[in-house]
Amino acid sequence: MAAGLPPSPPDFRALLASLPDAVIGVRPDLTVVLWNAAAEALVGRAATRVVGRGIGEVFGGEARLVRHLAETVRLEEGRAEADSVIEAADGRAVPVSLLTAPIHGPQGALRGAVAVLRDLSRIRALEAEVRRGERLAALGQMALALAHEIRNPLGAIRGVAQLLGAELGAGPYREHLDVMLGEIDRVNQVMEALLDLGRPMRFSFGAVNLHALLERACLLAEPRAREQGVQIVRRYDPSLPALWADADRLMQVFQNLLQNAIEAMPGGGRLTLATRLSLDPLYAKVDLGGGPRPLVEVLVQDEGEGIPEALRERVFDPFVTTKPRGLGLGLALAHRIVEEHRGAIRVTSSPGKGTTFACYLPTAPPGSTPP
Repeated sequence: MAAGLPPSPPDFRALLASLPDAVIGVRPDLTVVLWNAAAEALVGRAATRVVGRGIGEVFGGEARLVRHLAETVRLEEGRAEADSVIEAADGRAVPVSLLTAPIHGPQGALRGAVAVLRDLSRIRALEAEVRRGERLAALGQMALALAHEIRNPLGAIRGVAQLLGAELGAGPYREHLDVMLGEIDRVNQVMEALLDLGRPMRFSFGAVNLHALLERACLLAEPRAREQGVQIVRRYDPSLPALWADADRLMQVFQNLLQNAIEAMPGGGRLTLATRLSLDPLYAKVDLGGGPRPLVEVLVQDEGEGIPEALRERVFDPFVTTKPRGLGLGLALAHRIVEEHRGAIRVTSSPGKGTTFACYLPTAPPGSTPP
């Protein structure tokens, strides 16, 4: 800047456009005069379709935002609501914090009001992840204690049943003993799954080729998929870097997700596997030491009946399942494995349209190559 010249006035339009929070301004008659880029993203309506219209036309006269702005204009006092909600153009209820303030001119005359809305959906998602992790940790510890208490007497019962079988030989009760031993082994398998939830897991991290791992999982899932008329569709991003992961543990996750997707379509359908760099700001990067790394998103989509809303929030809890003979341990274990990778797993589902599981996994450090 040349000496003696006044500083350039700030570019308020650029400032408002760069703000991460939605800013909405209205005149005293509640006509919209300001609608920044964050407001477009939050509400799903372009500024060109909103500016010049009444705020009540946009959201409806009973909306909290409209009521707060009307009170701010009428009383010339600000309003604040830490836990509010706004309806987006597609009908979604978006949790927001809401702050309104009157706007006065140089002489003190009321010029209108402004509302600042902060999207809380990402914070809510993080809070849900933390609560889920704490719940799984507590259930895992309980399962660990329970499994140890059950396995000891179960081992004794199995030993006695084997002795009886040896004494009876091929007698009339041999079939009953075989059933007993089979059921004891099944309970033992359940106990092993419970122990996996509660005891410390060992991981061997290294650079992993994600698509090679997915193809291995698909190879194992193909016979069941063909049997049920399920077509596996791949939509891979070939430019993705290697993952930093334990390949065997991730195989457990992908096998479980593929099996669930196939079982969700007993009448056939498409199972879509998609990979890409994460576009979700909440799961874009993670710091594993040495600086933040991008996260890769793996999507497993089915065309089944979907998960009932009552179960959706608890789908990663142990013993929560929609299968008649399912134990509800597979997704709980998958959640724990992904969490140990410093990643995340989320589910979205629409009744009658299908379910999508999204896994977010960290990439390998620069220079790492899969074996």
